[in-house]
Amino acid sequence: MPEENATPALDMMNYGMYVIGSRGPAGMNVMAAHWLMQVSFKPRMVALSLENDARTLANVRETRVFSVNIMGDDSMDLIASFLQPSDPRKIIGRTAAGAPIVDKLAGVPHKSMATGCPILRAALAWFECEVEGGLPVGDHTLIVARITDGGQISHGRPLRDDDLGWTYSG
Repeated sequence: MPEENATPALDMMNYGMYVIGSRGPAGMNVMAAHWLMQVSFKPRMVALSLENDARTLANVRETRVFSVNIMGDDSMDLIASFLQPSDPRKIIGRTAAGAPIVDKLAGVPHKSMATGCPILRAALAWFECEVEGGLPVGDHTLIVARITDGGQISHGRPLRDDDLGWTYSG
């Protein structure tokens, strides 16, 4: 396929490494995410792309809010713990019987602000968002949201996917 020829170029794109917080009927959840970017100054808005079967997307559709945690380059181990889906049955080869839902926030210091979504104490900075709209885009959904609040917790260098040697592309 000609589009596969673009894989090396897509692998070279830089992305930040973020933790997206959400809440829903099953409680709070967090996930590691790459595909987030600011798309407007006035008002301040971001676009976030989420897999169609992600628990976070289901939560965002239900509540229309989410949080973004900007992680530092010293948070690689914490980020790695958020890569596991909350429902391990999403991983090929795991069965429903041996796959309890994972509480990825267990033991992770956090608080919630106005949206009720988790803000991690280990984050460098954070912001909260209210959804303005969404668009299906292949196997993901693009969420456009307005930033409603935010703050800085500490100083440091923001973590990027290439710091981890990972790609989420191609």
